[in-house]
Amino acid sequence: MALPQRFFSLHAVRRTVVPWLLLLACLILPGLSHANPTPFQADYALRIDGWPDASIQHTLSRHGSTWESEMQTAIAIAQGNERSRFRLQDGTVEPLQFVSGYRLLGFGKRYSLSADDLRTLPDRQTALFELSRQVRTARCSHPQVSPCTIRFLDHQGDEETLKYRVVAHPDVTLPIGTLPGIRIDAWDPEKRDRHLILTFHADIPGLLLGMEYRREGEIASRLTLTRLTLTADDRSS
Repeated sequence: MALPQRFFSLHAVRRTVVPWLLLLACLILPGLSHANPTPFQADYALRIDGWPDASIQHTLSRHGSTWESEMQTAIAIAQGNERSRFRLQDGTVEPLQFVSGYRLLGFGKRYSLSADDLRTLPDRQTALFELSRQVRTARCSHPQVSPCTIRFLDHQGDEETLKYRVVAHPDVTLPIGTLPGIRIDAWDPEKRDRHLILTFHADIPGLLLGMEYRREGEIASRLTLTRLTLTADDRSS
């Protein structure tokens, strides 16, 4: 089946082929309790309306005093990747570098943010890791409480804002077993018909159990954890 012409652009890759890169967006919220990070390698199955199914590889690794979070995916005609380096000091996350790249039909573009670019707001990979540590005690867990506000820098360094609530603490049954989760509902204040439902592992920071992107009440894309390996903590690099 031929793909619609509107998909054949790098803009379409960033918005459609890899929505996980654009929408996994979160911010440091000070004053909340933190979980200890655990290195891991994870695979996710990604389904997007109108596109072939894809897999995503997600790695959180430690290299001496720094941590690295990387996501990458590819289908027959397109691919995307993001990598973030950050440091943990006294429970605070310090972003150090963010790089990303997207390709479609052999054409692509790369982006990079330095530590100077990230002085006031984190990149979305670092922010995703930090949010996953903090949602356990987030204040916005009741409908009568104002939603939390999250801010971050996208791949080009532009500031973005989302609102979110903690909506559930489910035990999630997956192909690899049943795992404890924390679920949030996030949305763009200017696009209230679009919601990102993220379910984090309750005890492993940065690890997603699943994601749904809903547009006008319909699920447009879905992410599911299919494999998880806890890896060695390399403190010597």
